[in-house]
Amino acid sequence: MKITSNSIVNGYFKDEIGHKGSAFLKNVKPNYSFHLAWQDLPKNTQSLALLFLDHDAIPVCGFTWIHWTVANINPALGELPENASLTMDLLEGLTSWSSGIIPTEWRLSKEDDAGFGGCAPPDQEHLYTVKVYALNKKTRITTWFYDE
Repeated sequence: MKITSNSIVNGYFKDEIGHKGSAFLKNVKPNYSFHLAWQDLPKNTQSLALLFLDHDAIPVCGFTWIHWTVANINPALGELPENASLTMDLLEGLTSWSSGIIPTEWRLSKEDDAGFGGCAPPDQEHLYTVKVYALNKKTRITTWFYDE
């Protein structure tokens, strides 16, 4: 499987994605999601799942920051365009922007948090991890829910 992105220029996300962290601590998460394309998927791929993680956040907040989770992506799409989190009907989970572990002034409500939660490192440049899983079936989840 080959994964590419037009949103990465010279090793950095374009400004729209939030690499400069302009929304950090303003109770508004950067939510303009990055482009992601795939090809050469394994035979019998029925759906894709996506995780976008920041392990460099551990010294800052004490855990790996979850920026984006998506399940049941149709592999026939071939790509998610920029801003797909806001413009497409995707099965998206919550991010760390609503985590009960982070300070209240940073935190979003769970109602406001589903979807892409962009990059806003407060301390230095961070290295991000994108994991795409090719699955041989769709997940049984049809909607995300949570308890208060």
